[in-house]
Parts: sequence; C-alpha cells; structure tokens
Amino acid sequence: MYEESIDLSHLPAEGLNLDRRVHLAAWRIQEPDWESRSDLVFDLFVLGNQHKAHVRGKFSAGISARCHRCLQPFDLELARKFRVTYLAPDQERFARDEIELHDSELEVSYMDKTYLPLHEMIHEQIFLALPMKFLCRADCKGLCPNCGVNLNEVECGCDQEQMDPRWASLKAIVNDPN
Repeated sequence: MYEESIDLSHLPAEGLNLDRRVHLAAWRIQEPDWESRSDLVFDLFVLGNQHKAHVRGKFSAGISARCHRCLQPFDLELARKFRVTYLAPDQERFARDEIELHDSELEVSYMDKTYLPLHEMIHEQIFLALPMKFLCRADCKGLCPNCGVNLNEVECGCDQEQMDPRWASLKAIVNDPN
C-alpha cells in the first residue's frame, strides 16, 4: 500500500513541489460499489512549517463502478483540484463543547505530528471526489420494477402506471365524481 509523508520541520522556505504516479497495485481500494482501476496521478505544492502548512494540489484516477440504477459496470475518471490548510492542534479550542466554523475553516485539518501523511490526504480527496450516486450515464433508465429488465437496452411492455396498493383508496377518492 502506498505510504508517503513529508517532514514539515524540514520544508524549504520556497515550498515543495511533488509529482507522483502511484501504480494501481499500490493504491488499490475496493468498496462495495466501486474499485480503483488505473494509476493514481497527483501533483502537490506544500508551503509552510510544522505549525501551519498550505497544500494545493490535484489528482486524477480511474475507477470501475456499478450504476445505482441499472447495476451495469462502467468506468469513471475521477479528477479533483483541492486546497487544504493544516494547523497544529489547538488544545484550548478542542476543549470547548461547540465550535462555530467560519467559511475559511472548511478547508482546514489539524495535524497531530510534525509530518504530513500524503497518502491519507490523497485518500481523503479521492473519497471527496466520488459522486453521490454512480450513474453509467445521466439519462439511465434503470431496471423495470416489475420484471427487472434493463430499460436502457429494451422496453419490457410492463404497465409502468402500477400503483402502490396502499395509495389505491386515495385514487378512488380523486376519481369519485361526487
């Protein structure tokens, strides 16, 4: 598994540029509805020290997923640009029960060490780049709820107006002429 860290106490004053290509076998992720399928490519610029570090970067990676509507496998390219500021822990702030976050704090993480684990940061960004629902295409018709056929491939002829029996009495009220 890919692991790499940067010692922030030895970061050059002008910052550090990193370009990486991580082989598929080194970053493989397998989740119930998707898995990695190609190399992970990322570049980062890191500026700061062990108390405060700014990271600007982008990554791209290919995954294979199953469509949430028709259940067919398909390939998807993930790409994301990101900015994250890492701060040393603030024990006084952490001790409070509730903390109001400001817009500028939404891209902030806290470090508990003097080094920055790149693999954890990239792993987090991969998950943030995932869509809420995997769709093979925007107009995917999904599966027929009656016979289960893939509606993208054939029209099944099932009655698409079937109503949930729990709503039948309401329809009778609406259709009643009196």
